Amino acid sequence: MDNKPATAPEFTILHREAHRMLKFNRVQRDMNWVKGLITINLAASEMPSAALAFPCVMTHSEAGGRLLAVTGLEQGRNLFVDHKGHWTGDYMPAVLRTWPFRLLDQTDDEGARPIAVQREALNLTKGDDLFDDKGQEMPWLQGVMKDLVALDAGEATTSTMVSALHAAGVLTERALQAVLPSGRQMELTGFLSVDEHKLNALEDKVVADLHRQGALAMAYLHLLSLRQFKHLMDMAAALEPTPEPTKPSKEAVAA
Repeated sequence: MDNKPATAPEFTILHREAHRMLKFNRVQRDMNWVKGLITINLAASEMPSAALAFPCVMTHSEAGGRLLAVTGLEQGRNLFVDHKGHWTGDYMPAVLRTWPFRLLDQTDDEGARPIAVQREALNLTKGDDLFDDKGQEMPWLQGVMKDLVALDAGEATTSTMVSALHAAGVLTERALQAVLPSGRQMELTGFLSVDEHKLNALEDKVVADLHRQGALAMAYLHLLSLRQFKHLMDMAAALEPTPEPTKPSKEAVAA
């Protein structure tokens, strides 16, 4: 399951002098940059809300584990972004709420990790100021910066939880086939799901370990979230073009 936009956006380090006069429109966010994504990264702490909005699945590799919200049934079509580029879901994942800012992996001369911004998302006239008259971050931007730090830590914790479930042997590869009322078929592959029977058969010690890590709660919320696949199919069906009624043949009319 691919989770990368077709064209990766360019970031520049946020600077109080270079970006002092710029604004960001938080009210009308342009979400066109994710309209082609069918999976969005999640942190485990988001699951109580995310599980009620999307199917949430997992992936695992040598680099670690990931928790993903499934936002579409076919590549290139995010069902939660409308034709105007607005997010239509009841819940917006944290990685989207902190956009267009991100925490860089590198460190500056003082050992801190700088904040970067996707420059094209800013403008000179519409939205909220990034900095005040003294060049200090506005309170809302300070909140975003804190959220970025928390999100970074949350991603690491989530990866550990997914790896723990993988090590416990309860994750299994799954595929989803969907047939829309129009007859068009879709298939999602490449994701992992918890096998509930294997989860319930775990030894008490393993269950206790998963519980202490928070992985057990995440597993059950994940299972709950899978009910939302039906909602995705309904959303996809609603966007299908209505077939034109079949016109009777001349022979049928004559008869």
